[in-house]
Amino acid sequence: MGYEREELIAIGERFQTGLILEWSGKIVQAARQDLPRLKTRGITEATLREVESSQNEVKKLNLARERETNDVPVLALARREAAQAALDWRVETCGLAEAVFDSEPEVLARFRTGVKISRSIPKLVTETGLLLGVVREHLSALRGVGVSEEFVKRGEEALRRVAEVQRRQAQEQAQTGPVTADLYRAQGVLYTRTRFLVRIAQVEFRSDEDRLGRYSYATLRRQEVPSTGRRARPATVAAVPE
Repeated sequence: MGYEREELIAIGERFQTGLILEWSGKIVQAARQDLPRLKTRGITEATLREVESSQNEVKKLNLARERETNDVPVLALARREAAQAALDWRVETCGLAEAVFDSEPEVLARFRTGVKISRSIPKLVTETGLLLGVVREHLSALRGVGVSEEFVKRGEEALRRVAEVQRRQAQEQAQTGPVTADLYRAQGVLYTRTRFLVRIAQVEFRSDEDRLGRYSYATLRRQEVPSTGRRARPATVAAVPE
């Protein structure tokens, strides 16, 4: 899928184990029922078995992780907070740019630097730096929607924080138990594989509201792991729905 290990860990740590298993199980169940339609989009039984294989890996690692501490490393908390600050600044910047440059696609394209929700620290460092450069270049036009020097300074601070996090990644990894890191990576793989199914199904059933409703993120969004404080104890792993 093109994701690096650290990015998969950052994706997977956001979700409680029980919920991501429940969500992926519901999606696989729906997709298996709709397989005759989804096959036209390249979804096969092998695709569903890949998701189920990821589910089994998550279950196995979750059991093994019980022997490790449940505390979130201090540097992991700092990384999550820094990443969120950079993402928030990016979303605000891109939204304002769309309002100002909607009739100038070449300018607007420069504000679209990559994956919208990526929490990869190297990508956030690169993209925040690129956005800062574009904002400074077009600051006069953006002043009309409230972009000021203070806004630029907030972006600079976000960049400083993610750059500092990047410098301390090796130290953070040393604080994180190896099984916990493997579990988060497995959850990241499970999420990206299941999300692929969701996206394909949402295209195929875009005009079928009943079927479309089965391919949502509602279950997964019931509770995400908090970005601060002690890590919430994962929900007991329930059987994946048949």
